[in-house]
Amino acid sequence: MEEKRKFPRADLVFRIEYRPLKEESAYLGMTRDLSLGGVSIRTEQGLEKGAPVALSFSFPELEGSIQATARVVRSWQEGEHTYTALKFTAVLQDDLEILQEHINQYYSESGAELTDG
Repeated sequence: MEEKRKFPRADLVFRIEYRPLKEESAYLGMTRDLSLGGVSIRTEQGLEKGAPVALSFSFPELEGSIQATARVVRSWQEGEHTYTALKFTAVLQDDLEILQEHINQYYSESGAELTDG
C-alpha cells in the first residue's frame, strides 16, 4: 500500500507540551514521530478530530522552545496507550528550519532512507 505522506517522518521521541485551545490546562506527552507537516504524540486521552492544539517542545541544544499550532487528524488506541496525530497549521519559518535539521540528522544517523513518502 502506497503512503500518501507529503513529508518524511522521523521516529524522534521527546517530551512535548500540548494544550487543546478550548482548554486552560496543558498536558505533557511524548512524541512518536515528527515531520515538517506534523507530529504524532502519546496523549493522556484521545482528542477531538479537527480540534486546534497549541504545542511547545524543545531539543537539548536549543535555548528556547518551538511553538506551533496544529489540528487533530485522528486519535487511536494501541494497547494501553492513546496516540494523536497532529497536522501543523502554524510554525515559524525559523522553527521549520530547526525541525528540518533534526529530521535530516535522524536520517543521517539512523541510516534510514530519506524519501518523500
